[in-house]
Order: sequence, then C-alpha cells, then structure tokens
Amino acid sequence: MYLDDVAVDFPKLKIIMAHGGRPLWMDTAFFLLRRHPNMFLDISSIPPKSLLKYFPRLEEIAYKTMFGTDWPGPGVPEIRKNVEDFCALPLGEQSTRQILWDTALTIWPL
Repeated sequence: MYLDDVAVDFPKLKIIMAHGGRPLWMDTAFFLLRRHPNMFLDISSIPPKSLLKYFPRLEEIAYKTMFGTDWPGPGVPEIRKNVEDFCALPLGEQSTRQILWDTALTIWPL
C-alpha cells in the first residue's frame, strides 16, 4: 500500500509493480491498478499456468499489465516455453497482444 501514497503524490510518475504482487499482494495490486492511471503491473515470476488463479480478472487489467519471465532463474523455463504457456491461456487475442507487447509500448513508446 506504500505505492498508493507514491501514486497519489506523483501522479505523472509511471509505477510498475513487479511480480504481480506475488506471493501475498495480488489483490492489493489489482486494486491499485484500477485506482491509479499511472500504475502498471508486470507478471514476471508468476508461472503462466498459475496466472489466472492469481488474477482471474486479468483481461480487465490487460491494458496495464505486461509480460515478464524472470528468466534466467532457478526453476524458470526458457522464455519460449513461458510465452507458449501464456499464449495457451484462455484469454482473448487482444488481451494477449496487450500484455505481450502493447502495454510496454505505452510505458516506453518507440
């Protein structure tokens, strides 16, 4: 919740919450994303197959969520496997594209 104060005090600062708030703060991360226009979420370190368990309403926040893998790291499969597992999730094509590419381009435009 410290990020709530930062987002209020610095509304033009783009804030990225790492790891989706995992392992304890997923509900808080979801709340903060919806509350603050300057708040974004990276989903690195969350195994793609568990992503919808932690964020069952992921499509609602896809426009503020970006893909990440935490690779290389212990127990983290290669990036290709993570992307394949992510793409296999029952998400709409637009949400998948948004999370894989478009949100990052919102934060760091070309």
